[in-house]
Amino acid sequence: MKKRMFSAGMAVSLACASLVFILGCDPDGDENIQPSPVSYVSLYNASPNAPDLDIAVDDRHLNTYPFEYSDHTGYLRFYTGDRNLKLGPYGASNIVVDTTVTFEDEKAYSIFIVDNYTNASLLVLNDNSEAPASGKAKVRFVNLSPDGEAVQLKAQGESTTLTEGEAFKEATDFFEVDAKTFDFEVINSSNGDAKLQMPGVELQEGWFYTILVRGYTTPPAGNTNVLSADVLVN
Repeated sequence: MKKRMFSAGMAVSLACASLVFILGCDPDGDENIQPSPVSYVSLYNASPNAPDLDIAVDDRHLNTYPFEYSDHTGYLRFYTGDRNLKLGPYGASNIVVDTTVTFEDEKAYSIFIVDNYTNASLLVLNDNSEAPASGKAKVRFVNLSPDGEAVQLKAQGESTTLTEGEAFKEATDFFEVDAKTFDFEVINSSNGDAKLQMPGVELQEGWFYTILVRGYTTPPAGNTNVLSADVLVN
């Protein structure tokens, strides 16, 4: 899996250093694990002022290394049903998020840790969608910038936008686009001003992608997580 990160005036391609964990422990502690229904869940840290995080699922630690801003796990296998997720500073005992999420058998989900750290919450998106048509890919657009205005996704040179305008914590459904390389831009929904340039985004036939906007339009003092965009393969 690869991801691409874009910030104002800059485009960098980098390999996605996914944390590989399989939640294969029997919740009752039985070492004789029987085949169980599973769902597929990815987690992404989009809280731009959060410390490095610990993540626990049903009180079992998920990560052995700090989960940093913009880290992405890729899909992990979770037991289905109601799962309790807790988040807090890495290596500490205090908890900032304690919530329960319900997962269905053979379904895929993306969980984003969002908002300023003191107000952190989870945005859970259902990743299940019909396969794109021949010659097409599917894209979803998500706004995770806590201090930004509503934004739209647009292909440079086109007169119309690809999305209607997403405010903070809003996401489109997956929609079809041509499978090709795009020069995207993220624009302000109210006045059309360009907020971000995203050149050279290659979308392959039959693949699913999430394009997300993250970071601060105006970072607080000492914070360098400026408005930027990320492209994830689902």
